[in-house]
Amino acid sequence: MISRASDTSNQRIIPSEYGGSSYMSGASEVGTVEMNTAFKMRCTLIAILLVISLTPTASGTSTFTHEFMDIVAFSPNVLLSIDDSKYAHHVEVSVAISDNGTIFAGWKNSDTHNGPGARVSIVKSADGGTTWTQPFDMPMFGGEFTQQSDPWLYWHEDSLYYAYLEFEPDYFTDPGNPEFFTQITVAKSSDYGSTWAPVKASNGTYFADKETMMVSESGSVYVVYDDVSVDEQDENTTLRFTRSTDGAATFDEISVIGIDPGYVGPFIAQNSTGGLFVAWTWLDSTYTKGTLFLSRSVDDGQTWDEPRVIDLGGNFSAATAPGGRPGKSTLPVLRFDNTDRLYVLWADLYDSESHSWDVYLCYSDDSGETWSSRIQVNQETYGNQWNPDMVIDTSGRLHVAFYDERDGVYSPSYRSIDFTGAARDIPVLSNEIPIADAVTSSSYTRPGEYLGIQIDMNGIPHVAWSDAREDEMDIYYAHGMNSTIEDIPLEIVVVVVVVVAVAVLAVVVFYTRRR
Repeated sequence: MISRASDTSNQRIIPSEYGGSSYMSGASEVGTVEMNTAFKMRCTLIAILLVISLTPTASGTSTFTHEFMDIVAFSPNVLLSIDDSKYAHHVEVSVAISDNGTIFAGWKNSDTHNGPGARVSIVKSADGGTTWTQPFDMPMFGGEFTQQSDPWLYWHEDSLYYAYLEFEPDYFTDPGNPEFFTQITVAKSSDYGSTWAPVKASNGTYFADKETMMVSESGSVYVVYDDVSVDEQDENTTLRFTRSTDGAATFDEISVIGIDPGYVGPFIAQNSTGGLFVAWTWLDSTYTKGTLFLSRSVDDGQTWDEPRVIDLGGNFSAATAPGGRPGKSTLPVLRFDNTDRLYVLWADLYDSESHSWDVYLCYSDDSGETWSSRIQVNQETYGNQWNPDMVIDTSGRLHVAFYDERDGVYSPSYRSIDFTGAARDIPVLSNEIPIADAVTSSSYTRPGEYLGIQIDMNGIPHVAWSDAREDEMDIYYAHGMNSTIEDIPLEIVVVVVVVVAVAVLAVVVFYTRRR
């Protein structure tokens, strides 16, 4: 038998500078090669895992995002209404976000800070809100010269829908004249706002006002609005429902939800089984007391059940006209979460001690048959908090934004709400977080009747609002952050990842050769 130790038939030279002896048997060499191969494989695997761990996941934006983490601050504010060449003031903004993360903001323009709407505009951002396009004025229906107001955006399956009211400037000089038209217009864009197809979405009798719009999973477009008889002494209001089943190519006036002089501000929502729900405000003739109503339809809006009161706590809805401070009104926001819990959000004068405006929320787990007690949303009760809006993410968290007025100035604030407990009946509210990095004087009395908030696919809220920090009403934007460290642009992240990867691979090669 030949000893392996004495077998030199396959001896190779291993340079001594790599730590080996001058000679090694063939069998020992095989073992060493196997060890080196395994070592290389381990190092390569480590390098690959390191690169993967540092590489961001694409999400339609150019920044890192964090899914469903708590919001602790808002980003530096971005001015959106950068064109004052036609109109000096810009208010009342709506927000929508596409499936690929493109953010849209639409608002109305006015000649004065407290005047009526003159034209509605839109901008978009394709990089998560870092940069924005120039404002684009929406087309006037039929090529006529119209005034526009009440912008409302909605994104659904590769298309953006923009609803707004239009009327001829002379309408209010002779409201009964049928030659002066007034209508809700819905414009659809299937190319991210590059081109638009506007159509008439209402066919009421009087002045069309205060519309909201949504699109169902099947693609039906629903619009509800006030049809206001402004030439009658009592200004009777008819709540109307219109529908498009051909992708907003045409609309049909389907039904009347209710008629009353005090009805105002219908808001439409739909549950997972296709049921339609509309909430609105009723105010008495003095506008100092009122309440919220709800009506439901189970046949796609053909008929509606008898209106029912939502809040049983008393008649605290109101509307206050501008007078040295912003005008305020009770207008409900209606949303379903993914379990079909129905939420309604509003502001009113329930606080009897200070008689100031506060933001409230209640919910129903039985499709509006019964309601929870009201929950105060604003953390600070001093001053006035009003014009709330909300959106609900897939985890069930509510993201709420509203204006907060104290000591002669106002600005938007944010708060999130989670519900815990076996019955999800214990509200857990985050701390109130300021959105704006400047304030607006209360002498700017008409910021509009709503601001805009939407969330992206990562649960990050994006907010746009009216702001007069530069002594004119403008539209500003900010997004929530779950860290006070600024988001890092993707381009910088990629460079850092490449440098780290190269360094790791260089170390691997060096130590592999030493083995």
